[in-house]
Amino acid sequence: MTDALRPRLWPADLPARALAICSVAQLALLLIHNLGSDAAGHPLQVSPVNALMLQAPMYAVGLLVPASLWSAACWLFPRLRRGWNAIGTLVAFLLMFVAVLDLGMQRFRGERIALNHFATYGTGGVMNSDWVRPVLNAAAPTTMTFAVLLVACAMLVLSHRSLASDTGNPRRATATFALLALACWIPPRFAYYHQRDMARPPQAVLLGDVIRRPWRPPSGDESDVRTALRTLLDPDATTQWLSDSFPVFHAAPLATSPGFGVAQQDPPDIVIFSIESLRGRDVGWGFGDRRGADSPTPHLDSLAAQSVTFPRYISNGEPSPRGFITLHAGVWEHGNLFIVANRQAVALDAIPQGLRQAGYHTVALWGGNPSFDNQLTWARRWYDDVFFERRDNRVFYFRTTPDHELMDRAIARIDAHDRDRGRQPLFIYVASNGTHTPFDLEEGAAVPADVPPSTDPQRRYDLTLRNADAQIARVIARLRARARWRNTVVIVTGDHSDRTAETADQRWRGMPTDALVASSALVFGPEALVGRPRVLSFPASHVDLTSTIRAWFGDTTATPTMGRDLFDTSRVASRHAIAINSRGYRLDRGGYTLMVDSKDPRVFGAWRSFTGESPQLVPLNTTPFAANAPGQLHTVIQYWSALVDGNRVRPH
Repeated sequence: MTDALRPRLWPADLPARALAICSVAQLALLLIHNLGSDAAGHPLQVSPVNALMLQAPMYAVGLLVPASLWSAACWLFPRLRRGWNAIGTLVAFLLMFVAVLDLGMQRFRGERIALNHFATYGTGGVMNSDWVRPVLNAAAPTTMTFAVLLVACAMLVLSHRSLASDTGNPRRATATFALLALACWIPPRFAYYHQRDMARPPQAVLLGDVIRRPWRPPSGDESDVRTALRTLLDPDATTQWLSDSFPVFHAAPLATSPGFGVAQQDPPDIVIFSIESLRGRDVGWGFGDRRGADSPTPHLDSLAAQSVTFPRYISNGEPSPRGFITLHAGVWEHGNLFIVANRQAVALDAIPQGLRQAGYHTVALWGGNPSFDNQLTWARRWYDDVFFERRDNRVFYFRTTPDHELMDRAIARIDAHDRDRGRQPLFIYVASNGTHTPFDLEEGAAVPADVPPSTDPQRRYDLTLRNADAQIARVIARLRARARWRNTVVIVTGDHSDRTAETADQRWRGMPTDALVASSALVFGPEALVGRPRVLSFPASHVDLTSTIRAWFGDTTATPTMGRDLFDTSRVASRHAIAINSRGYRLDRGGYTLMVDSKDPRVFGAWRSFTGESPQLVPLNTTPFAANAPGQLHTVIQYWSALVDGNRVRPH
């Protein structure tokens, strides 16, 4: 290479050279990871190209910012340039090494790297068969990863031969790196924020751990807020709490419902339909006025007539990652982050995990992409089988699985189970996607589309919900044809709800109002488990499902779950429901809703529950909430979030 061409093909200054080497190495590492498969042969990513579209610019920002600081140091303190170059080259190596550790943690542990991992795993005890075996079993990606790291390190060393003689312009490099960082930072802003959480480079994750201030009780004494948390969970003081170190860990409740322990002798098949954005206002068994011909769910309405319905049932949070974790694990969501994306190491119980221990075969199916928000990592821990791939999505995620195809898959899995595991009880979780905003009716729908397509979001939603209703009805028909129908439980609810044509009250915009979390629920099953068909109008939520299923099996093991058996009607007056999102915290009790701003507990309001998106505020002294309830709710959820941060949910 001639001296004339060298500056064009190879950066003249050392920071730019190190940045180029790191960028190529990290892109190669991301390709190795995203195109890889797990031990069962399933892709680690549903859509590698979609993941890279987020990861590439975010990882670039993670390199461009330190490169800009590096160049600025060389510019401002030119006499120390030799030292800055040595430090910068070391930082470049560390960033690549941390990327390898982080991708390894994601592959083998299902976690993002965190500061506590260096203390927990940075010992000789890590070098045992439980750690080494999966690494050796993944010989190809492991070899390619170390090859990329070694080549990049060799290139850094070669680039480092002269620490002070590079001829680049550090002032120009500083401005260039800063502008490129800004340009790369902008595109990910258009993605969902929980997707950005999964695409952050590891240095950003670690920096967040460093700068995030640990939560401290207002009084400096944890015992007061621990008591407040336990009182909110159990105002009747009937729970036996087992550990102050794990404040929500408790003994199993006493038998309080007719179905307690009934499933032990003859376990039922259990099917949960989690309908995307299910609006409890619009289903025939919900809290709205849509009945008869006006209901877009005639088939599910028919099932509801034979079921126990919960019109005032809410998701414990939104968007979908919050609905997923609260429904499965029976605990509240984190007050500021996402458990599924940001706290993968936390120890939880889960419905499919418990049912596997009870002898069930567990299956999960999605219509959407469970990789986007890290649901797939958790599902692989909990389920025997997960189904989400489409052949045309192997590299780039072109389309979701339409509801009719998803329900075909569910029927196929039921048939395969009956053929191969006829005597084993089945648990199947079906998460649809056809009713996702912007409510586009899928091709092959069971209902005719409007021509031209309607621009009314409520009309569009009604059509997609009618289609989902008809497609789920086909699975119900298949279940009815089985010999085990008399011992089958069907649960229908939503991952959360969504807004259609309602006008948002600016005071509560983005907070967990009815339009965003009120999904309603129905439970169909043997009378011995659920009792006769009826309507139970007390507040309920996703966390109650875990407690309900545990009660059917008479499960007496200690647990951190935060709900109550849905069929326990012994203390209805004290029942409550919590919903959490990044904007606000919601508490329902006694027919009233308390809403508190997540950033400022002094911003709050109370109103009669389920009265619309522009509620009429009422004084706290006319509700079941005490004068200090807003501040206490805010403090308790921040405390709970700190417990999640510290992995203090259950002993592990």
